[in-house]
Amino acid sequence: MVKDGAKAPVGHVALSCAVREALAVSADRGERVFLVGGIVRDLLMGRGLGDYDLDLVVEGDGLAFAQALRERLLCDLRQHPAFLTAKLTGPFCAGPSDGPLLTEVDVATSRSEEYSSPGALPTVKPAPIEKDLWRRDFSVNALALPLLDYSRLRAHEVTPDQVLPDIVDSTGGLEDLRTKTLRVLHPESFVDDPTRLFRAVRYSVRLGFEFDMVTAGAFMQAVKSGALGTLSARRIWNEAVTALDEEHVGRVFEEFSDRGLFSTLPVVRPERLAELVAALDRVSAVRDELDPAVASAALKLVLLAGLVSEGREDIIVTVHEGSKAAKRARTVLESLATGQLPSDLVVLVASYAISGAEELRLALEAALQGGGD
Repeated sequence: MVKDGAKAPVGHVALSCAVREALAVSADRGERVFLVGGIVRDLLMGRGLGDYDLDLVVEGDGLAFAQALRERLLCDLRQHPAFLTAKLTGPFCAGPSDGPLLTEVDVATSRSEEYSSPGALPTVKPAPIEKDLWRRDFSVNALALPLLDYSRLRAHEVTPDQVLPDIVDSTGGLEDLRTKTLRVLHPESFVDDPTRLFRAVRYSVRLGFEFDMVTAGAFMQAVKSGALGTLSARRIWNEAVTALDEEHVGRVFEEFSDRGLFSTLPVVRPERLAELVAALDRVSAVRDELDPAVASAALKLVLLAGLVSEGREDIIVTVHEGSKAAKRARTVLESLATGQLPSDLVVLVASYAISGAEELRLALEAALQGGGD
């Protein structure tokens, strides 16, 4: 256990330690524990183990499991009984710090869910892992890998092919991975949770997958029937901001617009789409040279500046970005209008992205070479 020989509390725990202690709790309680979702999908696609957060799905009592794990990791615990989930957070009791470090560990009970109305949050109850997988969004995200197999993969004791027989696949996700198909699990899935419309586009672009016919039809029908109208402006905006982290961010926004996902919240109007895509792509081209926080802030600032330039500061208020965000966006537009070089690196990146001006590109290069942040 972590507490053996542990030192003063710290804000993180080693991934290897968290996995080891979770396996010990699993053995003590006799409950199966899995990893589900993108980490399993990417592993089987050869995209590596990655530095994902540790999200555990427990077939049994996830809240009690989380409590037992807390006692082993000596950390803080926040439970959400309505959703049968819990989150372990620092300070953790210091132990070995080899490999990736985690600031939190999520635990969820394997469960089913029902939606009382379109766009509403679900009502959940415990269920076997095979049923839990059916509440996921797409088949390729509905694959459950036993935590023990994940531990052995990280230790290079087995290969991905060797753990295939242990993967729980009740929705046909393995076959869809093979054929590079993005398939929604329920025809009404996009209506139940319209944020899945945005996720479908992001996954399709990121993974290079095509919608199957049922998914394509359900997608178009959900947009046409006004499913997006059940989402608040803030939730739509959050989906747009989340997409800024995508590698091919310009293409993602192009797909968002072309597929009508900005019909209820005009983050970008169709006639300004090409301009926005070009700006986002300019930031993407220099992303590797930027601190991730700077790149994310600059991409968001590009969106905000576009809204300000069209006199849509009302949208900025509606999505709760605040007056400081609008002020910074105006700073970008003012620097472009006056030709004054911004001293703020984020503003400089956004200004270059919007204009593509050679002078700003050179200024950005100089700032990066000088270690500006």
